[in-house]
Amino acid sequence: MVNLTIDDKQVTVAKDATIFDAAKAAGIRIPILCHDKKLHPFGGCRMCLVEVEQMKGRLIPACTTPVTEGMIVRTTTDEIMTARKLVLELLLLKHPLDCPVCDAAGDCDLQNLTYEYKVNANKFTDEKFRWDIDYENPLIERDQNRCIHCGKCSRICDEIVAFGAYSFVNRGIEAKISTPFDEKLDCEYCGSCISVCPVGALIAKPFKFKARWWALNKVKSVCSYCGTGCQLTLGVKDNKVLTTVYDEDQGFHNGQLCSRGRFGYQFINSDKRLTTPLIKKNGTLVPASWEEAIDLVVSRLSEAKKSDPSSVAALVTPRLTNEELYLFRKLFKDVIGTDSIDHSAGYAHKALTEGLKESFGITASPSLIEDIQKTDLLLVLKSDAYETHPVIGFEINLAVKRQGVDLRILSDKSGKLTRLPDAKKYIHKPGSEILLVNAIAKSILDQNLADPAAQSLPGFDALKSALAAVSIEQISAAAGVPVEAITRLATDYAKAGKALILLPIGLGYPGHGSELTSALANLAILTGKLNKEGCGILILGEKNNSQGAADLAIHPTAGGRDAGAILEGCTSGAVKVLYIAGENPVVSYPDKAKSVKALESGAFVVVQDLFLTETAQMADVVLPVKSFAEKCGTFTSVGRNVQQIRKAISAVGQSRSDREITAELISKLSGAACGGSSAEIFTEIAASTPGYSSLSTDSLGDNGVIYPVVITPKLVPVVGVVPETEEGKFALLIGSSLYHCGTMSRYGEGPMLVCGESYLELGRTDAGKLGVSEGDTIKLKSAAGELNLKVKVGTRMPEGVVFVPYHFETSAINSVTAGNPVTWVTLSR
Repeated sequence: MVNLTIDDKQVTVAKDATIFDAAKAAGIRIPILCHDKKLHPFGGCRMCLVEVEQMKGRLIPACTTPVTEGMIVRTTTDEIMTARKLVLELLLLKHPLDCPVCDAAGDCDLQNLTYEYKVNANKFTDEKFRWDIDYENPLIERDQNRCIHCGKCSRICDEIVAFGAYSFVNRGIEAKISTPFDEKLDCEYCGSCISVCPVGALIAKPFKFKARWWALNKVKSVCSYCGTGCQLTLGVKDNKVLTTVYDEDQGFHNGQLCSRGRFGYQFINSDKRLTTPLIKKNGTLVPASWEEAIDLVVSRLSEAKKSDPSSVAALVTPRLTNEELYLFRKLFKDVIGTDSIDHSAGYAHKALTEGLKESFGITASPSLIEDIQKTDLLLVLKSDAYETHPVIGFEINLAVKRQGVDLRILSDKSGKLTRLPDAKKYIHKPGSEILLVNAIAKSILDQNLADPAAQSLPGFDALKSALAAVSIEQISAAAGVPVEAITRLATDYAKAGKALILLPIGLGYPGHGSELTSALANLAILTGKLNKEGCGILILGEKNNSQGAADLAIHPTAGGRDAGAILEGCTSGAVKVLYIAGENPVVSYPDKAKSVKALESGAFVVVQDLFLTETAQMADVVLPVKSFAEKCGTFTSVGRNVQQIRKAISAVGQSRSDREITAELISKLSGAACGGSSAEIFTEIAASTPGYSSLSTDSLGDNGVIYPVVITPKLVPVVGVVPETEEGKFALLIGSSLYHCGTMSRYGEGPMLVCGESYLELGRTDAGKLGVSEGDTIKLKSAAGELNLKVKVGTRMPEGVVFVPYHFETSAINSVTAGNPVTWVTLSR
């Protein structure tokens, strides 16, 4: 630690702190324009000039000057104030004074400092810039005339996003921030540059001219898209969420959001939102009162409960709060008496609910997001981890670029992560993941690199016996990865001081289930990479509360039907009443024909959702629900962080929360009162859910609480199967687009502006052989059907492999797939 004095105040800070850091820690404000806590110090704006007694005769920038023992600092002398005012005058020399029409007014650091330092005249004169304004980007408007050259947009895009969309070009008075070849901005559309821009040079087009910043009510919440658990602040005016507000002190991610979190909020106030209950009469859904709709639902549930409780089933989205999931479980498992309740198509949660359960005795990851930057070697399964969880992708970028983490990617395609500095990629044939992981485990044993403690753990002898039959050479040939690469990876993983494994899961990744998870867990257990910082395995749940759904056992636990069997039960007549909350199996579950047939089979179908989805259109009763912005509750994110969401706006139309609807159904079906606030229900959850016992809504605060786990490691032999191939056909992979999460993002303006339709991605070699170019239409045909898709040509896909995202109804990929990790297809013009 270092002791220094700032404005006569004694301060003690870490030895790697700067003067700016020390002043902030002491509550002393130093003005600055080019600094953000996530970025390396830059020292470009010179607003943070201070005086150090030991360095008399010159002013120095506080943001780049490290503290030293005994340093005496002054921050507000007359000389300093004059210098800062001069800096502002120079910045305003070229800056347009268009504050009345600038969208940053009220949130502009330059404007605020100009007011604070009373810069009401300028001794300098010059012509203003006349740079062309870039209006072409769908989400980001770029006006270089307002730019003050702080460099924060370029630095955040390089240091954290690792895209590099901006850089300084030219010199002197002609210098500016530009894009490659000075073309229009074409990037990942995460909006990180907007969040750190201190002026109005970069603005969010969806928010342009919607409101002044001072008129916004700012409400802290948690993103409702993927499972990362990013905290965000909603900007609210006139009962509408108009934007997200940047806060560099919010969450582990310091306010950093992806394109979905920053620009996908428009679904909250979408004109497509359901506003009243609907009941099907004479084959048409018509508006109804809540009383009529609830009474009808209660009547059908009650009849089924009396005759055969197992004839009732439910599909529930993991986007609901913990409190709502808890009540759903109570309604179906306790009140009605059916164990047929499931989510995520029945397979997209098995990595947690079966794989980790068998290998570690828990249904949650033993590792945390923070471990990503604390490990020595990071093994990522699928380059798609960046697409499924972009902010975790930012953490990987930081781990590699700042912490020197050794990144290894085992994937069936290339991607953003494979382009990081010194990243080593192992591109394998689709569907061979388990084979490769088993080969790595085999090599660890063959090289005697296993942790001695692992030999006494349950399952060691069984695993050793199973791996004895494994041939690394045969797996190398089947997977397309050289033997030397497999052996080297095994050696490096085992010898690393700390090693962490990441596995994304979700509806787009049917192969990422319990078997692959147990195979990966075997690596961590064999090498002793558990129960310590920077080690273990981190499962990346797809939805915002996927972890909560696993914690609360929203799946069959006593022999009930899983999601696939539920749909089959509808078709066979075994399921008489199907209750769907937030799931959209017609679009997102595999085998669309199976889902449609089940919903048309005659079962009584109830859907509660935000929108009249493709599934809701086939229901007998549709109940409108509130979005996350209209209710309170908790989500549990990747890494076991339990966080609060807060009500930001009133209900849209007559919508009710899933908690209110489910509580009323419980009361009417059981005859016992069921109500209470979210906080009261959370108390019930804490009393009955492992790991939650010490939690309360009061203890969660703004940052949430990571609940503890105790693991009981067990080695589980897993048999890998050589993937089948079909001569002359392409291997079709499905998964997530960077701009979408599930099917809900289709109702967000931002994601749809960037990626508004499905596409087929293939490599340049295959495109050349097929004679297709970017934007052409191609016919894809499988054993299940065919569809036409627009072509996207790139460098990610290996020869013979194509990719299609699963989010869209038009050209829905689930009409030609049936839930297999790989689907073999033909392509033609």
